[in-house]
Amino acid sequence: MALPKFLNPLKPLYWAFFGARQRKDHVPQAISVAIASVFGNRSMVKQTWDGGQTLAGAKDVAVLVTWDANGRVHDFLLAHIKGLAEAGRSVIVVSNSPKCPEHEVAKALPHCALFAWRTNRGYDFGAYRDGLKLVPDYDALDSLIFINDSTYGPFQKLGPILKKMKPSEADVWGLTESWDTRWHLQSYFLLFHRAALQNGKVRELWDDWKHVNSKSWIINRLEIGLTGRLTRAGLKCKAVWPYRPLVSEFCEEVREYDLANEESLAEEHRNLLKFMCHLADHGAPMNPCHFFWDRLIVDGFPYMKREVLTANPIGMPRLYEWSDVISSVSRYDTEMIVDHLRAIAKNRVI
Repeated sequence: MALPKFLNPLKPLYWAFFGARQRKDHVPQAISVAIASVFGNRSMVKQTWDGGQTLAGAKDVAVLVTWDANGRVHDFLLAHIKGLAEAGRSVIVVSNSPKCPEHEVAKALPHCALFAWRTNRGYDFGAYRDGLKLVPDYDALDSLIFINDSTYGPFQKLGPILKKMKPSEADVWGLTESWDTRWHLQSYFLLFHRAALQNGKVRELWDDWKHVNSKSWIINRLEIGLTGRLTRAGLKCKAVWPYRPLVSEFCEEVREYDLANEESLAEEHRNLLKFMCHLADHGAPMNPCHFFWDRLIVDGFPYMKREVLTANPIGMPRLYEWSDVISSVSRYDTEMIVDHLRAIAKNRVI
């Protein structure tokens, strides 16, 4: 949130109390929780549009959250909606965007059951919760997917992947997991089976919801903390692509072929391989969607995190080959990604 110029002298005070950006900024988090308590647990949804699907009697639903500065429904988002629908999901699209032009909404309506526009309080998790409250018969649900638009894809059909997420093996599934701070399923994709949806602690979570407008609070309590809360409620959580095998296979390959000293690789590439092995040897967590994005895609993982291309947070060399990696295993139209990057990317050539 940008302050007007005449309020510049008050910036230090503003950031001290409302600029919740660090995981340990407990005072701003507490203030944000207090403000959220004033709003209560009411939905932030301002407007809805019925789509071509139906929610009547829906047993398998996906809540897809999106944000765009101008409320645009990009082609990559349409492909995502279609992919979820083809996998047998009734799709609720929830937009946290500041604008929501009806001509943009109209693009999505033939492919989803409902399109909702809400005030962006509570970020993605607030939208997840408000989206599930739009399901007319919660008790009829066999499964519910929470997913956001922080990824490009799906590069593979989602149906076979969803079939791997068996309720007999876990109550809540993620695609990937992280050990950052503590072990948790990564929150860009979470599937709740019926046992989890009907769990008393989970229902209590939805009913006692607060739309806390603090990114650090959400990271601590929900992105990282939710898996622990679910586990304490007696639910089993599991990832389709677990972290430890990824790291083990990577390090074994680097050492077997001595890739860290392979002269045909650029120096920065060799240095990154050494750094990753160093992190693995010291038990330092790596974000699998950043460090192993290409290995995951080749292994059938259906997505690529957008920030890998928009920010390249780990300095991955030869990232310009991303489209070749996708095309080697998928018929996905990578021009949809290029078009979106043209619209949003700054100071980067992808």
